[in-house]
Amino acid sequence: MKKSIRRSLSMTREMAQRLNQIASGKPRNITEADLIREAIRRFLDEQDDLTGSRKHFQRSFQQRIDQLEEAIAFQLNVLIYLLDADEAELREAIITARERGGTLLAQMKAVREVKDKGQ
Repeated sequence: MKKSIRRSLSMTREMAQRLNQIASGKPRNITEADLIREAIRRFLDEQDDLTGSRKHFQRSFQQRIDQLEEAIAFQLNVLIYLLDADEAELREAIITARERGGTLLAQMKAVREVKDKGQ
């Protein structure tokens, strides 16, 4: 059996009335305690700095994706410039890819931000 930790809390009369109103609109098996637990769970999941929270995972996952995007963009730029380069231009192609890679990354970031705003 899973052990529970009990907590007590105080709330304003208005909060208690609102909670009761919400609970009364739910199926009978959903209690006020269930609603309070769900509210706390959602709050904890939204905390950036709480290791293990959804927000923390999303942020660290996005950072890793950004790093991978940067590496892939650089490699794609090198390949594109190499298609037109001969052996003597190889070094210049790599330098150019590094210089212009930021532009591609900025474009990818702008597209991602537009997409995120639409969700």
